[in-house]
Amino acid sequence: MVYMRKSFKDSLKVLEADIQHANTLASEFSRDFDGACLQMRMSYSPAAHLFLFLVQWTDCSLAGALGLLRILIYKVYIDGTTTMSTHERKASIKEFYAVIFPSLMQLHKGITDMEDKKQKAICQERYRRRDDDDRRQFSEFDAEREEECGICMELNSKIVLPNCCHCMCMKCYREWHSRSQSCPFCRDSLKRVNSDDLWIFTDSRDVVDMLTLSRENLRRLFLYIDKLPLIIPETDFDSYDSHVK
Repeated sequence: MVYMRKSFKDSLKVLEADIQHANTLASEFSRDFDGACLQMRMSYSPAAHLFLFLVQWTDCSLAGALGLLRILIYKVYIDGTTTMSTHERKASIKEFYAVIFPSLMQLHKGITDMEDKKQKAICQERYRRRDDDDRRQFSEFDAEREEECGICMELNSKIVLPNCCHCMCMKCYREWHSRSQSCPFCRDSLKRVNSDDLWIFTDSRDVVDMLTLSRENLRRLFLYIDKLPLIIPETDFDSYDSHVK
């Protein structure tokens, strides 16, 4: 019987919930050629029952770093068969949070973005302005001017401020933000704007088919999983028991 302090148990519950969330996301994405999708579960190493008392004062990340706790990844096929306990890969908690979980959330967000874009495209087609002729007359010089950074006038990739929607290149944003907490164009406050809040300005050259992008991201995730260490069935790890106290 393994005794775990509250901090360890609480962090373990969070990890378990994140894995369940990841499994829900992963079930939505299957590989094209065999219909396999990824699923995950937690497991302890045999040595965990001897050494967990040494890390019970901290959260489960230390146990993961020491190899006492791992995440096993297996495949589930369309007919319901799985590779659980027969052919599983092992990932550390760090690998789960650094690569696997974010990749699945990105895939899910990509699908959501595609649905949003489809709806927006329908609305734009239905209510678009009758200015196609004017746009055709838009000269190449004017188009280039539109793509220039409004501060340095260079043709660099631009970011868009989330509140006022003014845009500039990333270099100018960083230089300006180091000296001022307001937008250089309208003086709107930037105090609560982090780099993660910035939008990336895309033009026609940057547009990529979202379905193709999602398939490529899924392929990369499967390649990453297939490179993880393969475990020997029923020897290295015991299945995680959520009722362990």
